[in-house]
Amino acid sequence: MKKVCVGVGLSWLWMLLTLLAVNAQAVEGPSPESRHVAKAGAMPFNPRYLYPSSKESFAMDWLTLPEERIMALTFDDGPDERDLAIAALLDSQEIPATFFYIGNKIKVSPHIVKEMAGKKHELGYHSYRHQQMSWLSAKSLTADFRQGKEVLEKLGLQVTWFRPPYGDFNYRVVQEAKDQGMETVLWTIDSRDWAGIPSAIMARNVIRRFHPGAVILFHSTHANTLRALPEILQAATRERYRFVTLAEWRRTIQTASCRVKKSHCPEEPLTVASPSKELLSEEGKEVPVTTLAPAAGKVIPAATTVPLLPSSVIRFMPDG
Repeated sequence: MKKVCVGVGLSWLWMLLTLLAVNAQAVEGPSPESRHVAKAGAMPFNPRYLYPSSKESFAMDWLTLPEERIMALTFDDGPDERDLAIAALLDSQEIPATFFYIGNKIKVSPHIVKEMAGKKHELGYHSYRHQQMSWLSAKSLTADFRQGKEVLEKLGLQVTWFRPPYGDFNYRVVQEAKDQGMETVLWTIDSRDWAGIPSAIMARNVIRRFHPGAVILFHSTHANTLRALPEILQAATRERYRFVTLAEWRRTIQTASCRVKKSHCPEEPLTVASPSKELLSEEGKEVPVTTLAPAAGKVIPAATTVPLLPSSVIRFMPDG
């Protein structure tokens, strides 16, 4: 009799545990699968933290070649009234950027989105409520993207790029974005504007981390971001960097892959002119200058090697 009771008890316990496991899958919380968070520093230690949805398997040092002496400016957490002031500054210098917008803020400020969409800047998606995406259930994750696409489509917009809040992502997040027609991209330089640092310190932190192929993270919701931008833009011009959209940045990744691995060549490859005879002084040395087309004939110097940070100095990113 005792054996029968024990057997029945174990059966009920097994059923209970099974039901709890099934229900747990529908509840919000950290996913049991591998989870990644963007790293702070001059470069991500692993390229997957920069462009996790990329078909290309690329090495970061490919971006130090002369043809890739470009950088991309990105601004999170809009739409915000400050977006218009930032865009005005960038437009005055013919500099494009990418603005990542939050779905429920788009509903509140559609006029800003419409005005920004009429400019040459790119718009991207930054989740619907700025949540940690890897914590969402599969159902909630899909709902987030669908809500975001719905508010964008009401304004006649489709976006290519997705950036997860806080740089928090896992395979499900990247795959869901891809299923919704979006590529996941993070950043290589964090301005740390979210920390409320003075504009002068912010500018210095960004400038000393410049590197070919950089994707720079800002937040348009902070006043000091706008204050720091003029110095950052001037330094980039001085160091012969050219700012591009993320679309052109991606073509650069593909061009590097095409040249180094003979694979994933872009449909419209970047045309690179032969090095000119002009010399540019860089760190006390004269280095050859390369002209990059089709970028309005700007002169871009040969790039220097940018070392990856050792894992010991890479910290977790508290915001994004």
